[in-house]
Amino acid sequence: MRERPEQIGKPEVVVYHAGLPRRAAAGSGSVSDYPTNRDLTGFHVIIPKTMHRKRLQHVADTMCQMFCGWRLIESKPNLVNLGSGTLEIDAMTGQCLFQGKTIGQLTIAEEIRAWLQQNLATNKIPIAIVTGAHLAVKLSFSVVPWNEPTREIFYSAGKVVRTEKMNRCVMECDSNVSTDEAMYHSKLMEAQEWPLGWPGNASSSPLRQMSGNPTNRD
Repeated sequence: MRERPEQIGKPEVVVYHAGLPRRAAAGSGSVSDYPTNRDLTGFHVIIPKTMHRKRLQHVADTMCQMFCGWRLIESKPNLVNLGSGTLEIDAMTGQCLFQGKTIGQLTIAEEIRAWLQQNLATNKIPIAIVTGAHLAVKLSFSVVPWNEPTREIFYSAGKVVRTEKMNRCVMECDSNVSTDEAMYHSKLMEAQEWPLGWPGNASSSPLRQMSGNPTNRD
């Protein structure tokens, strides 16, 4: 969304004070626009509003990308056991629901939770301003013949794995990150195929390699 002309000359700054935003035009020179010493009680941080908007949208985008990326490998056996349905992940706590019922925490949920907290800290965004971060994934499973043209090579315990048939899963990801002021959404749909029973031992973290240049998505 393009900023209005009057916003270009005076970028808005949001001061989070005791959980409530105070706004001031940068460079306005008005002392009353800024917190007094008394205001600093309970002071959190000063963040350019456009900066945290972009960063929180990035968080929403990355949650979907992480779920469909290489970090999902250890959780794939769990997804196969769950079958088709809707998986929900609370990215703030790592709690997982499947078809509305609580299930044990998946490895991918902990990966997303840890990344979220680290990313917010790295970008100096207080986690207190994030009122929610959720990911919902509609899983649609089927078993299909081995995909001969596939460029992927699957390994387990150092050996190449190949089966006559493959699991195929269509993943429809829908994420949202919310604050008191805004909601940030992202969607991603991806279909993945992998050998039946792979990886045999999730704790061994087998690698999936591409014959071309792999894309390591965060």
